[in-house]
Order: sequence, then C-alpha cells, then structure tokens
Amino acid sequence: MRIVIVGGGVVGSSLAEHLLRDGHTLALIEADAELCRTLSGKHDIQVITGNGSSPRLLQEAGIDGAELVIAVTPEDEINMVVCNIAQQHQVRQRIARLRDREYRWNNPMFDLAGIGVTDVIHPEKVMVDHILQYIETPHALQSANFEDGSVLLRAYKIRDNMEMAGKTPREIRVEIAPDVVLFAAIVRNGVGMIPDGNTRIEGGDIVYSLFPRTSLDRFMKLVGQEKKKSRKIIVTGDSYALMEISRAFQGSNNKEIIVDPDREQAERIAAMFDGIDVIHGDCTDVEVLRDLNIESASFFVAVSNEADYNIMSALLAKAEGAHEVIATSSATRHDSLFKSIGIDHVINPRLTAAREILEVIARGHIGAVVQFSNVDIEAVRFTVDAGSEIAGLKIKQVAKKLKKGSIIGVIVRQSGMVIPDGETEVLADDHLIVITHHKNLPNVARLFKVRG
Repeated sequence: MRIVIVGGGVVGSSLAEHLLRDGHTLALIEADAELCRTLSGKHDIQVITGNGSSPRLLQEAGIDGAELVIAVTPEDEINMVVCNIAQQHQVRQRIARLRDREYRWNNPMFDLAGIGVTDVIHPEKVMVDHILQYIETPHALQSANFEDGSVLLRAYKIRDNMEMAGKTPREIRVEIAPDVVLFAAIVRNGVGMIPDGNTRIEGGDIVYSLFPRTSLDRFMKLVGQEKKKSRKIIVTGDSYALMEISRAFQGSNNKEIIVDPDREQAERIAAMFDGIDVIHGDCTDVEVLRDLNIESASFFVAVSNEADYNIMSALLAKAEGAHEVIATSSATRHDSLFKSIGIDHVINPRLTAAREILEVIARGHIGAVVQFSNVDIEAVRFTVDAGSEIAGLKIKQVAKKLKKGSIIGVIVRQSGMVIPDGETEVLADDHLIVITHHKNLPNVARLFKVRG
C-alpha cells in the first residue's frame, strides 16, 4: 500500500518505522529541514521538505496513487487541510491527529467527514486512556489493551508471596477456572522466553499475562493486588489532558484532586465537574504536596505540557510518599533514567498516538504491537483474512507454519476470548494475538494475508 505521512516528528517517525516493517511504500513531508535530513538517514523512504498542506508537495509525494494519508503535524488546521486535499484526490482513508476538542465527531457545528477526515486521533484522549490502564491495575510494569479494552495485557514482577509464585501455567489454569489467563512471556534475569504449560514461575520473574476483562478481578488476586473500593488520585498539569482526566474521573468512586498551576483553567474545571476537588497550585512546591497529604495518595499523575514540571513534581511526590507516580513526557531518550530514579511510569503522548493510529490502520490485517520490556518478544494482533492460507485450519496445523518462537496466544471472536488448543479451528475474521520474536514478524504477517 502506498502511504503519505505529513509530519515527521515522534509520531510520524514511529509510524514510518512500523509501516515500513510491514512492507508498505511511504513518502513523508516535514517542514523542518534538519529533521528531514535525520529521517532520510534513518528510513528508506521518500522525504520531502516543506509545508505538508501544499498541493504541489502532496502531488510530489504521490498522493494520486496513495491509499492512505496520515496527517500528524502539531497544527490541527494543517492536518485537516491535508485530509481535504487527499479527499479531492480520491485517497480512500484519511487520518488526522487533532488536539482541539472542538474538532470532534459529535460536534454539530463542525462536520469532519465533510472536509475529508475519515479517522481522528485525539492524542490527549489516547494518552489518558493509557494512564487509566495503570490506575485500573496498580503496580503493573507494562500495560496494553486490545479489542477496545475487552482483552488486557499486563506485566508484573513476581514476588515470592504472590499466589502464582512457584506454580506452572497449567496448575494456575486449573485453580482459577472458569477465569482465564494466558502467561504470554517471562523475562528472567534479563532474558525473555515464551513459556509452556510446565514452565515454573519464579520470584523475581517479570510475567506478561493476557486475559479477558471478565477475569480482571481474579488476575489481580494472582498478583497480590486486592481490589479497593476507593483510591486517592492527585492529578496536576495545565494541558488538554487535565480536562480529559477530569471527564474520565467524573462519577467514579475514587477521590480525585486536580491541582492546576493555571488559576483560570482551575476555575473552569471546578465549574464543569462535580465531585472533584480542584486546587490552584504548583506541585513542584513541597509544601503544596504536604498540604495535599501526598503520602496517602495511591497515584500522583503529572500531565502538564512541560515535561520538566511533570518529572520534577512526580519525583517530589514519590519522595514525599505517593505510592505510585506517572509522568508524561514527549522526550524518549531518558525514560530508563527517569524510572531508575523513582518514576513508576513515563508515558509519551506522541508514541501512544502513533500506536493508536497503527490500530486504526490495522482494522484489516495487523493491529496493536506491544514490545515486551527490552527483550525481543512482541504481542501482535492480526485479523484472519478469509483468503489467507490459515483460515479454516486447526491451531496444530497453523503451528507447523509458524517459525519456532511464535505461538498463538488467544483468539478473539464475537463469542469472546478463547485460549486455543491444537484442535481449535481458526475462522475468517478471527482476531489472533500472536506472541513472537521481532525477526519472525514478516513470516507471521504473511500467513494472515490473502494468498498471492
């Protein structure tokens, strides 16, 4: 498929990397000349320097033969213009990254489809959804949701006093029935492996588990996290994300406190949402944190547009006793450093937006891709095409076609989530979550596509 990407920042570059890996032909337009030079050296794609909303440059990028245009510049207006031009050139799918809440599908004053947008990604909403995953499953090391949140993937470090420690997946499966959990991968002493039913889980292991939302409560008991009726959550920032989190918390059983350095925005949020305490203050001030009784907070979340504020306030909150802290940052270089000094989760809004766009593109063949820790194991969601070579085969037959180091973890179909055995038949339109090594991805992807 020929794809034109407009915007070469973290989102555009991440998309290019993943889409190239799946064999697509790409052209990318970026206004920053220095960034263009970097992208040309990093990716084997056509890179054009200039304004992405220029009809001439879009023509040069091959918009006439493109099946997909993705507009992910920082400017909403440019992204919408790109989609409008793409519509005039009969491009089938046109994705825009839009930050402003006014540009929503349900706004009667503005018709996104009418100006050419087929799919919208709101980066702050996507980022907030990811933050909420960690709040829902405290102390998870890594988190991802599949199938609109009906299938969950979580990573936990195993302690000796956890229920699953010292047991095999086969033993645990019998104990928790009818609930279902698949142990997809184990990282032990820095080495990743895909376990079988007889692999014994040891204290110190990092275990990646896949399970349906209906098994969430039972899974949390397995990892020693008893469900609480209410948690105290403190959120600070001055961005669109603060509004999104306030909406998400509306009506929940948790005690939420919003701390906004911007007085006017604090007043707006207080007027808009009931049941949420809103305070004007700066969480890089230790006295503000102490006045909030930060030591009793289950979560401290920093979502300002300024990464320095987020990192500093999260570090101070952790030092003052907050149980778990989350900070957002658009920088990618120092994530490991931030975690090593006490920040539990660093979420990059640009990378989460890129993953969401990949999910939108993948409604056909390939969906969310989640890399496990720093090891060469990934969970990839594929959709089975009716014309593929595995449609109608049993799992044991599919296994022979997969290279060693790849397993079909779960099947998601209308009837729910299935952990397959050798006799389970793969049906057209099934969603399969495959656990595999990165080097195997091209071979795995080929099995799901139309033959020839």
